[in-house]
Amino acid sequence: MEIFFTTLNLVLLVVLAVIYVQLYRDLPNKYTASLLVLSLALLLYAGTSNPLVHNVLGFRPRPNIGAFVFLPDFFIGLAILVLLYQSQT
Repeated sequence: MEIFFTTLNLVLLVVLAVIYVQLYRDLPNKYTASLLVLSLALLLYAGTSNPLVHNVLGFRPRPNIGAFVFLPDFFIGLAILVLLYQSQT
């Protein structure tokens, strides 16, 4: 379940970063720059928290503590969806 949410967040954040890069090209100001930096920071978080990346790089997996493993990624995914929705309106 955690792999699903972290990979989904990673894909959504790539889309969001592309949208913010295009927005920054059209309207370069502090607000759009901060949105771009925020999306890149979340993209780095999603990339480094993905268990697939851990396995590829040879790190030991995190201990499995049930539902609490994927809940933070689920809530971050909700925040990403809100940012995507706001950037489309």
